[in-house]
Amino acid sequence: MNYAPTIRFVVFDLLNDLQQIYDDSKLSPFKVFFWVMTFADRLRYQHVVKSDTGAFVYKFHVDVEVDSVTGRNFFTLPAAIYDLENDGGVQYITYPPEYDLSLPMFASTSFTRTSPEKAARLYYRSEECPSPSNPYFYRQNEKIWLLGCEEINLLHLEVGLKTSLAVADPLTDIDLPLDLPVHLLPVLKRQILDIGRFVLSIPVDRVNDGTSFDSKVMPTNKITSVNDIDQTQQNNE
Repeated sequence: MNYAPTIRFVVFDLLNDLQQIYDDSKLSPFKVFFWVMTFADRLRYQHVVKSDTGAFVYKFHVDVEVDSVTGRNFFTLPAAIYDLENDGGVQYITYPPEYDLSLPMFASTSFTRTSPEKAARLYYRSEECPSPSNPYFYRQNEKIWLLGCEEINLLHLEVGLKTSLAVADPLTDIDLPLDLPVHLLPVLKRQILDIGRFVLSIPVDRVNDGTSFDSKVMPTNKITSVNDIDQTQQNNE
């Protein structure tokens, strides 16, 4: 099992490195926390897109609701997910066999992804028509709509979601493990050191305090580009 450092460890490791370079800077842990979570989530998204892995697929049990206007079943996403092509952030949706007596007890019924514009034609072909044994889903923002299970009194579902980093509060969540592959930590550190060096090297608004302005404080080395970041990640993977 890979060692997962806490978010606090990563934040203060980077803060210490940046303060060694700019010892008079007023860089706060909150700003570094924001950088860490933003860049870590981007790296994890890239890893999920490139890798056919279940490392970041999390299982949830959700309650099914009924829309009061249309009578359609739906559930609300229990967590933020990656916006992948063909709604790939929803890995699977299933319900247990007691809703479909034709299935063996160890099986479950899986939903097939569709879209609102494609869903209408499904009802014109018997082999594609939504039914309890052939259900579909489509996504609209945070709601997942369910087709084919309107008449089986569906109450609960199991869903597998490719979730994004859900850490939001630097005061309460900073001691959680950073949910990122360990081999991507050097890439994360390089990105944040680059952005930190750039931000700290921009001259602040000057006041007439008698101090001189040193034009050499601007960075002379190249800041990492997006292409450099992607290439570095590929090399580390």
